[in-house]
This record gives sequence, C-alpha cells and structure tokens, in this order.
Amino acid sequence: MKLAIIALFLISAAVPAQSADFTLQRLKAGDIAVKAADVPVPAQCKADPQPPQDLVYKFQQVYNQLSAIRSGLTWVRSDLNRLETRAHQMIQYNTSDSFFESDLRKMSMDMSRRFEDMRRAAADAHNLLALAQKYAELNNTARNMDQAAREILNYTWPAIEDAAGNLEGTVRSGQPQVVGYNSQWVAMDISRYSRQLSDQARSAYGDTQKLVTLTRP
Repeated sequence: MKLAIIALFLISAAVPAQSADFTLQRLKAGDIAVKAADVPVPAQCKADPQPPQDLVYKFQQVYNQLSAIRSGLTWVRSDLNRLETRAHQMIQYNTSDSFFESDLRKMSMDMSRRFEDMRRAAADAHNLLALAQKYAELNNTARNMDQAAREILNYTWPAIEDAAGNLEGTVRSGQPQVVGYNSQWVAMDISRYSRQLSDQARSAYGDTQKLVTLTRP
C-alpha cells in the first residue's frame, strides 16, 4: 500500500515537470521565429534596363561620325589663314605662286568632303529623334553627341566662315594672272562650303539637344 502511494506521488510530480519543459521549448522556438522575422531581408539590386542593341549601335554610329568631323576641323582655320596670307603676299609683290592654285583646289575638295560628311551626320542625328527611347545608356551617348556637335559649331562659326570669307575677298582682289585664273571661283566655293558646313552643324546641334531630352530616363 505504501509502495502504491509513493509511485502515484512520483508520477504526479513528473507530469508537471515534463509539461513545463515542453512549454519552455515552445516559447524558445516561438521567440526564435519572431526574431528571425524581425531581421530585414536585403533588397535585391535591380539592374538598369537595357536599350535595344540596334538602337545603341545607331546612336554610337552618329556619335562616331560627329567625333570624326570634329577632329578633322582642328587646323582648318589655320590652313585657311595661311592660304589667305600667301594670296596677300602674291598680290602685294605681284608675284605668282605656282603651287597656290593647286593648294587652293585641295582645300576646296577638303571643305566639300567635310560638308558632305556633316550633312550625312546631321541627317542621321535627325532620324534618331523618331527612334529615341528613355534609357541611361542612350542618354550618355546623346550627351556625347551633343558635345561633339557643339564643338563642331564652335569651329565652323564664326571662325572657319570668317577665315574662308577673308580668303575669298583677298583672292578676288588680285589679278587672275597673279593668283591664278581659276582661283577666284575656287575661293568662292571654299567660302560657300564653309557656310553650308556651319549650317549643318547648327542643325545637328539643335537635334542632339533634343535627343538628350528625349532619352533622359
């Protein structure tokens, strides 16, 4: 009888202990879950949207065109001034220069080529207006195009235009037998090409400014 009472007492004492241990484990597990939920999950970095590659190529091609034209204009004003100085000396001393007329023709051909290159670049820049989309990469290229077009315009107007005009005026003031019988017409062509070049540069500059706005994300 005493053994049965002792056994019953031990069983009743063990049950609350096990229940308390189980409850403690549940509380710890719940606390861990709450703490884990409170930890902020780092946001995933979103990659910048990429523009269509064919459009990237078209923008880059126009920039390459403008950049090449800009590089080719670096010494044009100086070359025109040297030709004008030679023409002035020939007239002043009434002495012909056997190379002057050929150098003048070469300058005319170079200015014609520069004008055609600028005309194509300006047309291509204008065509991009209908294709422009708001992407950071396109905007960066448009900004580069805009800078190149602005520098071309700074080269051509008024610097190259004035130098070409001075050359034309000096050559036209000389006698054909001194400056060359075709030199007056060639000098007029150079002056005309320089004006057309600056007109195209002005047009391209206006369009590249629009492209910067149209592509800004």
